[in-house]
Amino acid sequence: MQNYTQLNARELRLKWAEIIGRPIPPIGRSLVIKYLLWYEQAKREKISPLGFFHEVAQAAKSIDKRPKATLEVGSKMVRSYQGTKYEVEIISQGYLYRHKTYKSLSGVAKAITGKSWNGNVFFGVKK
Repeated sequence: MQNYTQLNARELRLKWAEIIGRPIPPIGRSLVIKYLLWYEQAKREKISPLGFFHEVAQAAKSIDKRPKATLEVGSKMVRSYQGTKYEVEIISQGYLYRHKTYKSLSGVAKAITGKSWNGNVFFGVKK
């Protein structure tokens, strides 16, 4: 395994072309080095980099197709936070909390806590 940190920009470009076979993209030096090291490791372990990226892309597509949690209009969620009980109603326009409509549960959680939260996590909504 080569120490790419010792190479100058020209040497890195040549090494990239030799190993990867295409021009180097406009990315930072540290990313170029990491990519070259990964490519070397993939070659040693007989992994096709393009095949690997294809598998990752396919996996990402299947994740996006998972069903999302659906909450019915009219449902109410109750959450206790720091000793106080909070109630949010699901309406067709979003979420109703203290006579104000929010587009997201995260907005409601921020109104309650004063901090940014993932609303699904704050209210315990399961997928």
